Amino acid sequence: MRFLYLLILVSLIGCGTTKEKAAINNSVFKKNLSVKKSVFSPFVFDKILISSKVNFQYNQQFLTFDLTSRIDSGSKILFSGNLFLPIFKILIDNDRAYGYDRITKSFFESSVDDINKKYKIVFGLNELQNILIGNPIFPFEEINKSNKVAVNEGLLINYKYKNLQYKFLFDDKLLKLKNQSIIHYESGTSIQFFYSGSLNKKLKDIPSLVSVKINHENDFINLKIINRSIVLERDFPFSYKVPKGFKKINL
Repeated sequence: MRFLYLLILVSLIGCGTTKEKAAINNSVFKKNLSVKKSVFSPFVFDKILISSKVNFQYNQQFLTFDLTSRIDSGSKILFSGNLFLPIFKILIDNDRAYGYDRITKSFFESSVDDINKKYKIVFGLNELQNILIGNPIFPFEEINKSNKVAVNEGLLINYKYKNLQYKFLFDDKLLKLKNQSIIHYESGTSIQFFYSGSLNKKLKDIPSLVSVKINHENDFINLKIINRSIVLERDFPFSYKVPKGFKKINL
């Protein structure tokens, strides 16, 4: 498996390019709807620490590891992966991305803009933050202006931004986001995010399970992020330092 943390980074924040055609959504459409009153409320926080277990699949290769995600809302995100011992870290600090991998003794530094250009995406720190906690990629007030269609699974909102098509599937009462997807029609690459469960059934909370599926060229990437616990509104360190002797690579 080539550079574990790079694959995970791309899995979480982007779509690449491919020559295959995108899969067609085969949901049964019922009718166009106009929902006048917004009932969805996003999960809001200042700082959060999420402890998770991740099942990671890259084609026919599999790996299970523990993941700690530290998020300072709108400012920075630090991912720490552990497999008995620490194996990688990824830091996204405003418009910069950093990462190192202890298995290959490699590290990278890049701007988020350069990653977006290479993988033909338009994601930043806020969009990634929303994906992790189960909020729509874009502000709900923005996508709520689009037409809604009733399908068998709930209410579907289609939203287009630049050369990407976004789909947001809510429950039929527009209370909960069930999944969201991104399709790059010119290349056929697609990425889907599925949400289920809640760590606290009595309160608005993050999903207990986040599943990510990516089809890119001839590659298939699948992540299941099982959230175990969260800590809110506490100061915690965002420690990141590349160990000595590691080799710098380009993304």
